[in-house]
Amino acid sequence: MKINIIYDSEHGNGEKIAEDLMDMIKDSDNEAHIYHARKTDPETIGDAELYIFGSPTHLRGPSRRIKKMIKKLPFGKSGAKYALFTTSRNGKGKAADKMEKMLKNRGLRKGASNLHLRVEGKKGALEKNYSEKIERFLGEFAG
Repeated sequence: MKINIIYDSEHGNGEKIAEDLMDMIKDSDNEAHIYHARKTDPETIGDAELYIFGSPTHLRGPSRRIKKMIKKLPFGKSGAKYALFTTSRNGKGKAADKMEKMLKNRGLRKGASNLHLRVEGKKGALEKNYSEKIERFLGEFAG
């Protein structure tokens, strides 16, 4: 399966999650590519069977850069799926819900449960057991 990981990261936590996912996917029989929303033109991202979007929670929603990627990304394959991860200080917010609505409107299907990871403080580290949660998340779609 071809997987595209598209993420935004303000303080490095989203980047850490995306890179850990990428490393774990490489250990499976899947092909993966990683893109930072700030540094990537949506038109340069190729087709995939699964798109993983990651965003920090800003004002209870996803970052502007991720919303822009979702709106402009040319999803070429019909039947493509998506999976989502978000970070926040309190484990709350509607970032994943808002991304889901946007992706369903673009014709994608949900491919895994949402992964929500808490960060300690505004620039703090990820919660202690985050790698176990990433492994469970990955197990839902990468087998």
